[in-house]
Amino acid sequence: MRLLPHTETWRRSRSRVLVILAAAFALTAALLAGTAHSAEAATLLSQGKTATASSVENASFPASAAVDGNTGTRWSSAFSDPQWLEVDLGASASISQVVLQWETAYATAFQIQTSSDGTNWTTIYSTTTGTGGTQTLNVTGTGRYVRMYGTARATAYGYSLWEFQVYGSLSGGTCSTTNAALNQPATASSTENAGTPAADAVDGNTGTRW
Repeated sequence: MRLLPHTETWRRSRSRVLVILAAAFALTAALLAGTAHSAEAATLLSQGKTATASSVENASFPASAAVDGNTGTRWSSAFSDPQWLEVDLGASASISQVVLQWETAYATAFQIQTSSDGTNWTTIYSTTTGTGGTQTLNVTGTGRYVRMYGTARATAYGYSLWEFQVYGSLSGGTCSTTNAALNQPATASSTENAGTPAADAVDGNTGTRW
């Protein structure tokens, strides 16, 4: 058996190492690209959309308060079971995540459901051990309407959500027409007066202005 010169052996070893490193880099790049694509595709779809509920505690806690992007306002239901909060996304969407920011009156048992018509519902998440606080749920589903359907309360009060956020991508294409600026915090270098604040330029109302 002929022994390879030391230099040739070293070169072959180095080539194997380079091949392994190149493969590792390629795999890492592919994984990072997939993660970036997923993060880019997930858009907040529910904010500022039409919300309805099975009931409200009173006029101070409407369904719309749970999708207004303001964590200082909330929806609160009647003090009974079951109760639900529903948001109309405006078009069919692929749902990837739902975030519930509960007030003290939270649900121990609830479901996240989707629907194409607002009548027939499919459950994409269900629990009987809800913990309250902020719950981030990674889900998979499709629909125009998404709702939280509560069946058991943690307190003697109703169900109450500061925010009900639905993330995903609108079906039918890769480009989203969702207004990402709607109801987001806005500031400006100055305002003419208190009646024309910066917030008016992102409130979705063409009758108000900054």
